Amino acid sequence: MMQNSEILLSICVPTYNRQFMLERNINFHLENFRRLGIPFEIVIVDDCSTDNTNDYLQSLAGTPELSHYRRIKNSGFVSNYAFAMRRARGRYAVFLGDDDLLIPEKVVEYVRIMETDPGIGMVQAPWMLVDARPGRGDMGPFYPVPGPTRFAKGDFKGLLGFILGHHAFPEFLIIRRDVLQKTISGATPFIFWAFLFTTRALDKTDILFMPEPFARVTAVSDDPRLQQGNNECMFQWDTYRGGLEYLASQMWKDKFPTTQERFDLTQQIIQFMHHRQTVALRLHIQAKNWVEAYVLYHRMSAYSSAKLQGASIDLIQKLAGASLAATEAAGFSNLPIIVDPLVTSDIVDLLPEKVKERLTRDVPAGDDGAARAWLRLDPRFGEPLKRQDAAFDISSYIEQFI
Repeated sequence: MMQNSEILLSICVPTYNRQFMLERNINFHLENFRRLGIPFEIVIVDDCSTDNTNDYLQSLAGTPELSHYRRIKNSGFVSNYAFAMRRARGRYAVFLGDDDLLIPEKVVEYVRIMETDPGIGMVQAPWMLVDARPGRGDMGPFYPVPGPTRFAKGDFKGLLGFILGHHAFPEFLIIRRDVLQKTISGATPFIFWAFLFTTRALDKTDILFMPEPFARVTAVSDDPRLQQGNNECMFQWDTYRGGLEYLASQMWKDKFPTTQERFDLTQQIIQFMHHRQTVALRLHIQAKNWVEAYVLYHRMSAYSSAKLQGASIDLIQKLAGASLAATEAAGFSNLPIIVDPLVTSDIVDLLPEKVKERLTRDVPAGDDGAARAWLRLDPRFGEPLKRQDAAFDISSYIEQFI
């Protein structure tokens, strides 16, 4: 194992149940950073995987550039991210997901900028989105940076304006380790982690945003699991607002903004959030998350018109009711849910997969004493119900989605 003083760069990779992707990640970075000849380490933190990840990492025990840790229980992405970064022993540290790859030459270029100018404690850049399906490739940077943009220590106003103006998400960073130790830790409620860590860093050092990506990040793949970025966009978008508000509070620390200044900022945050919510709404519709799509649509409509793609609000209301009824039916019995013939196949096809796979058209013969759930539009379907059975009337659920 290399000594701390010898290591220039720590590549920190949190992982969970993706041994096949992690193997590609490790092999790529070992080969390319060895080729570039800089002292580096790869820090892997396994978030208590249940696949072959631990065995694979144990097989690499003799690799001098590699150190790995295993959590005693699954902690979630942000906690595992922070744990990995805080294990870094290099002068600089960089994070990436287990299915992502650095652009080695660009990383080295940015590290050299930081080495030349000690006033810069963090370099940020957009990441190159990648469609990892066969025959696909780079899709373009996630957000635009017009040119090298430096924010002096404490310039929270400048950083907030940059984020709001460019829809910048400061997630991919190279950070000097002394800044890292004062900046990155486990999850904090209500605040998007990237806004939080970047705001903390700006309190300690200058931050440089560069226009060219230093990482290639999987946006679309054949992996059936949700990508972390999509998961955050769909289910944690409210924390974006929290992050912007936290950054604004630092901007106004010891200051007294006018009513107009507060109003103007509020409008900017609403516009930023509307854009992010529009993306989340589209992803929820694509994923057939109808209850989430319904709630998000109405939250957006409180401020401005919400644009729908692929479904009308009337259809979303009906499907939200049907989905909720089917979900509650699935929680009642482990047996297949018996579906009313009036619930047509085209409606069934629009239900979430985890619900749809529980449905059946087969009506059992006789009474074996097992509790069954009946999903129905016709209130007579399944009657008379057995004492142990329960009916879930879709129409009453639809009525809830006003």
